[in-house]
Amino acid sequence: MSEPTDDLRERAREHVQQMPAETALGNADPAGGSTDDPEIMDQAAREEPQS
Repeated sequence: MSEPTDDLRERAREHVQQMPAETALGNADPAGGSTDDPEIMDQAAREEPQS
């Protein structure tokens, strides 16, 4: 297999930079993720009784 050209490598790098972080890392959320405030979620989790 031949080495990728510098142009191809640069285009790939630019493409990955434009992706959302989750997609670039390979673990995209197909449901679209959550836009909720994470602090509210953390507070609710602390208030929830642990079993």
